[in-house]
Amino acid sequence: MTQNNPAKDIRDTLVNDDGVTTAIYIGSEPSTPDECVTLYNTSGDEPPSPKYLLDHPGLQVRSRANSYETAYTNILQVFDLLVGRAAFTKNTTRYTGIIALTNIFDLGQDENRRRILVCNLKMFVEPAAGSQNRKSI
Repeated sequence: MTQNNPAKDIRDTLVNDDGVTTAIYIGSEPSTPDECVTLYNTSGDEPPSPKYLLDHPGLQVRSRANSYETAYTNILQVFDLLVGRAAFTKNTTRYTGIIALTNIFDLGQDENRRRILVCNLKMFVEPAAGSQNRKSI
């Protein structure tokens, strides 16, 4: 499959196009800094189209900070920038829509008493044509 890593594309979009300054990581949350956002690729809620180049990957956004307010502000910024965003292309992949599967919710605290908030998103993705059997939309 020629689809890009969705979490990387979203991080690059948030940092390079939207100017988000909070540290954003992919797939693994580091022990430091205390304040960060981590993006995780998830399976989404339906499989890719068997006929057309249309995928529905999921994305989990996780925000961590020493205070609840900071963690909430950071995840809300990402949520607001992504949900309902107009179609865009990053590298060879076209993102035609992003919707929320959940609201922002609280996971409590980690072992260092930092607050953790999460939300889950669904993306509508048209990967670049490659050696696949699927057709462009």
